[in-house]
Amino acid sequence: MKKRLTALVLAGVLTLTPALAAVTDYQVADKFPAVAEYPGYPDVGENDWFYENARLCYEVGLMTGTEAGFEPDKTLSEEETAALAARLRAALTGQAIPTLQDGDPWYQPYLYFLGGLELNITPGVPATRARFLTLLGAVLPDYALTPINAIAALPDTADVTALRFYKAGVLTGVDEYGTFAGERTLTRAEAAGMLSRVARPELRKSFVPADYSPFAAAGMTPETAVFPGVTAVAFLNAVNGAIYNYEVSLRRAGVEFNWHYVDVDGKTVLDGVKEQTLSNLGVSAEAGTEAYRDFDYQVYYSRLIDLMGGPLGAEEAPGAGA
Repeated sequence: MKKRLTALVLAGVLTLTPALAAVTDYQVADKFPAVAEYPGYPDVGENDWFYENARLCYEVGLMTGTEAGFEPDKTLSEEETAALAARLRAALTGQAIPTLQDGDPWYQPYLYFLGGLELNITPGVPATRARFLTLLGAVLPDYALTPINAIAALPDTADVTALRFYKAGVLTGVDEYGTFAGERTLTRAEAAGMLSRVARPELRKSFVPADYSPFAAAGMTPETAVFPGVTAVAFLNAVNGAIYNYEVSLRRAGVEFNWHYVDVDGKTVLDGVKEQTLSNLGVSAEAGTEAYRDFDYQVYYSRLIDLMGGPLGAEEAPGAGA
């Protein structure tokens, strides 16, 4: 059984030194000068999304490669993420990480340096994205994460530390909605991306997440399978399109949207929306998964209106169009 190690110099949350906390007006990049010449990695191509990130992390001494190269897809361990967080703090504070003592594991100096944070590290355990951000959030002061994005919430977490990194442009999530996926393990390429954007603010990402309200209203994620080969993305797009058509056509006719209203074709709005949705997707109700069987069109739209602050097609003026 692997030994569990804990840095317990002081209890509670890590606090920065008074000198560091008082500094608020310098360029963050000045704290991360180049200290080494990038040698190149055989497994990092110039067209890889993480090329500049891996290169910068090597040049400023935040990350180095392994015997096999950079290994961008390799999962980092908890002790490795602690080392990365310690190097960030050392650069920001100007303090030196203790030297390795005989008999200590290679990562013990980093744990000593992070004293002040109740840090529980299990060697060899894969680190998660959430775990890494917890460490980074503890060592980075506010001035190092100046907000550039107006993001109020994330689709899959209420964690304020994660939101702090999104606002600063250090993170954009794993999809267009800004999903954090904090439980996923952390790769070396992902870590290099985060670290390099901390060290070089010009690498940070301006980001406007795609609208997640339909998934929140439906109680689904974008990947939820609603029919074989049909995820919630396509399904809810089809539902919203059908609802929008009825909202607009009824408004033009001077009729308020009502699920039980019988249209000129003799069908209720509810039945019409269901039929249009299935027809547009080319599926039958019988083929639906449990997610489809549990889906309530009326409840969904009521929730969506609350989240959007109004109905679909509200911008269409009565009588507009041909």
